[in-house]
Amino acid sequence: MPDTVQCTIHGETQQAFVCSHLAEQSHGLGFNREDPSADDPFPDAWCDNCELIRATHDGWNDESEKLTTIKLLCSGCYERTRIRNTKPNVTLDDLAGLQWKCGSCEEWHTGPMLDVGFDSPHYWPEDHETGSRWTVLASGAIDSSCGTFLDADYCAVDNESFFVRGVLEVPIVGTGEDFRWGIWGSLSRVNFETLIRADHSGECIEKREMFSWLSTSIPNYSETLSLKMTVSIREPGWRPLFILERSDHPLAKEFYEGITPERVKEIMFRALPPQPE
Repeated sequence: MPDTVQCTIHGETQQAFVCSHLAEQSHGLGFNREDPSADDPFPDAWCDNCELIRATHDGWNDESEKLTTIKLLCSGCYERTRIRNTKPNVTLDDLAGLQWKCGSCEEWHTGPMLDVGFDSPHYWPEDHETGSRWTVLASGAIDSSCGTFLDADYCAVDNESFFVRGVLEVPIVGTGEDFRWGIWGSLSRVNFETLIRADHSGECIEKREMFSWLSTSIPNYSETLSLKMTVSIREPGWRPLFILERSDHPLAKEFYEGITPERVKEIMFRALPPQPE
């Protein structure tokens, strides 16, 4: 069994080692390593500056190792560091001065658009009245007499299907940024009521992870409906994060391997509302 490390973000995972520059909240520093193998899926990695040291001393040896510092990471943080520091052929730098008007808030923004949201889950009947969110009574019971409702955070359909709005953060290769999908995920009735009560009380809940099916048909991918997810509950006032289950679906691959700036540009320009002349 490989040596493991306990991470506050990723739990118990295989340990990995990187140079101290990569261990910080860095991006765009380069990511150098030997090819991963079945025996060593997370080989030691180092930035481009440390690569200059290695090359100058004809490899890693007693002399070159004196000039760099190695840090321990979990394999999950290692993969995130790899995504952040791999240098892509295309960057987002040329979008720094881009100005665009948001279709939701009607405000002008500058720079790349990295948030795309959906106002309702795929299963919401568009011709239905939005209704009112369930209320928590003084007794602690929930008034669910309005069996179908939709607001900015929650949705119920026919008192049978229940959804929460959250965020899927996809790391952008070579940057310190995420591309964020504001999407919907299904919940069991029990979990749905748990979140309604937590929102009402403003208190944290003990159950911080819940199973969900992705309930938004995201464009620019093959069908995304019913991909398996975990809902990671955050502090009161913050929408939950969605964690996709690993699979061969393109969205899952980008979630775990990163999305390229070129792909971000493609999605962004398709999603931008028509801009005034």
